[in-house]
Amino acid sequence: MAENDEKWSGSPESVQYKPGMAAFLWLLGITALFIVMAGFFFWYVPTIGLAAIHPALPYVLGFALIGAALFVVLGAVFITVAALNGRFIVKSSAFHGLLVKFFLPVMMMVGGLLKVPRIKIEQAFIEINNQMVRLMGKRFRPDRLLILMPHCIQFDNCKIKVTRNVKNCAGCGRCEIGELLALSEEFGITLFISTGGTVARRKLYEERPHAVIAVACERDLTSGLQDAYPLPVFAIVNKRPHGYCMETGVALAEVRNAILELVDPEHLGGAPARS
Repeated sequence: MAENDEKWSGSPESVQYKPGMAAFLWLLGITALFIVMAGFFFWYVPTIGLAAIHPALPYVLGFALIGAALFVVLGAVFITVAALNGRFIVKSSAFHGLLVKFFLPVMMMVGGLLKVPRIKIEQAFIEINNQMVRLMGKRFRPDRLLILMPHCIQFDNCKIKVTRNVKNCAGCGRCEIGELLALSEEFGITLFISTGGTVARRKLYEERPHAVIAVACERDLTSGLQDAYPLPVFAIVNKRPHGYCMETGVALAEVRNAILELVDPEHLGGAPARS
C-alpha cells in the first residue's frame, strides 16, 4: 500500500480530500477520445496493405472499428449520466463491465501520463461503481451476501485468530470486529476476515455469493472489483488512523447502509432504516 503517491502519516479519515468526480469524468472523456484516435490509427496504417489483399477489406475493418468506437463513446456517455443523474439511460450490465474491465485500466495509464494521482482515480471509480450497483436495482437474500473485511482491521496485539473463524472474536471492543460480527448475525450474513486477495478469491469461489460488501483501501478495492466482476460488489474505503495495513477501521453505519441497499426488503424483518 505504500506505493501510493501521497505522503500520509495517519488520520481518522482515509485521505484528506474527497473523490474528484469531475476530474474522473474529464479523464473518462479524454480516455474515450484517446481510444477513438488509436482506433483510427490502427485502421489507417494497414489500409494500403489490406487493399492489396482485397479492395473491400479496409472498409470491413473501418466499419468494425467505427462500431467499437461508438460503443466506447456511448459507454462513456452512459457512465457519465449514471454518475451525475443517478439513473441509467439503458439498463445493461455491459456498461458496468466496460467501466470495470476496460475504461479503468486505460484511465490509470492516461492518468499516469497526465500526472493525476492514482488514489483520486480509484476513489472516484469506487464511488461510481457503488452508484452503478445501486442502479442495477437487484436485491438479495441475506444468505447470498458476503461481507469481506481485511485482517488489518484487527487489533494489532490481539492473540485470537479470527481469519479462519470470525466467531472466535472475544468482543473486547479494541477493534470493530465484534460489532461487525454482531451486525452480520443481526442480518444473517456471512462475515469473513481475509488475509489477502488470493484468500478472498478462494472464499468467493467457496461461498458463491450473489453480491459482496467489501472493505479495504482504495488500491485493494479497485483490483478486487476487477477480479470479482461480474459479481456486484459494494465497496467501502477503510479508515486508517495508523496508516496503511495496521489497525484500520470502518464506518459501521456505512456497512449497515450497504446491507440495507442490497438485502431484499422481505428479509429485513424489523431492521432499522438507514442512518
